[in-house]
Amino acid sequence: MKILPLLGCSIVFLASTALGADAPKAFEGKVRFAMTTDHGAMSMSYVMKGGLIRMETEAGKGQTVVMLLDFAKRETTILMAQQKKYMVQPLPDPAKTDPGTAVQPDVQRTGEYETILGYKCEKIIVKSGDTVAEIWGAEGMGVFMNPGMGGPMGRGRPAPRNAWEAELASRGFFPFRVVTHDASGKQTFKMEATEIDPSSPADSLFVPPPDYEKFEMPQMPGLGGLNPFKR
Repeated sequence: MKILPLLGCSIVFLASTALGADAPKAFEGKVRFAMTTDHGAMSMSYVMKGGLIRMETEAGKGQTVVMLLDFAKRETTILMAQQKKYMVQPLPDPAKTDPGTAVQPDVQRTGEYETILGYKCEKIIVKSGDTVAEIWGAEGMGVFMNPGMGGPMGRGRPAPRNAWEAELASRGFFPFRVVTHDASGKQTFKMEATEIDPSSPADSLFVPPPDYEKFEMPQMPGLGGLNPFKR
């Protein structure tokens, strides 16, 4: 199973507080998720502290990807445990993000609530083309970004690509559950929080281990560096 492409195309959100001086204080700690995709089952954990994120994805057979995001430096660091190396990639500039030409989805705030892991979550229905997504989100956890869509949402990003992005950003929702279905009603994706730990994480979790060596992507004339986020 290839993990990196899934991270780019799945509906995955990261919490961030480094989006402006007036941004509210967000949750610090770890949230663990279970995911089901067309590629099988996966587990993910987000460790959050200020504008720092550690995302660790496990897909079985010993495959683990660790990504460190620093919004102040606008950098993403990918850890390669087997090689004991790490690679640094810049986060896209929100001001230069292509808004795209996709039809804006229909967003419905249902007013329905469910308590998930002790957090009151509202159900939001998003319809876009043949896809219907149900999102249960809690307020007060911070602002979110989708790594497959460019940069962080909310303040600092002039035009969110989709209406559901704007809705989640304006309300400061953290998605505790996301379920998508296709036109036939078949479930195509599910992500649900299974565990939450509000303990303040150590700063060492957000930097490469001291015995890791920095890896520079080789560049080929006329092609530039390889981008692991591109499919």
